[in-house]
Amino acid sequence: MIDVWGVMSNSLWVIGLAVLLAIWSWARYAAYEANVKTRVILSQRKYVVALDAGLLLFVAGMVATEDRLWAQVVWGVLGLWVLGHAVVTVRSQKGLPDA
Repeated sequence: MIDVWGVMSNSLWVIGLAVLLAIWSWARYAAYEANVKTRVILSQRKYVVALDAGLLLFVAGMVATEDRLWAQVVWGVLGLWVLGHAVVTVRSQKGLPDA
């Protein structure tokens, strides 16, 4: 029998890593086209939010697959920090440039 919970929880962190890789790849290409460093592109608001989304998926997968309570708490705190960072980034009017 297939462990549906295991498949779902592991797919979270795999999809999160896929999102992170895709965003980095896209930013690398955009940086090449604009002849700037990749970190300049990654500092734009839309990339920061996308990276935070990928990190949230990864962290959610880690929380779901972890058996030890203390590790779930650590991953959960990291997830809350990433969520807070995403909210602050979205709500900031002046900070990161749009592109």
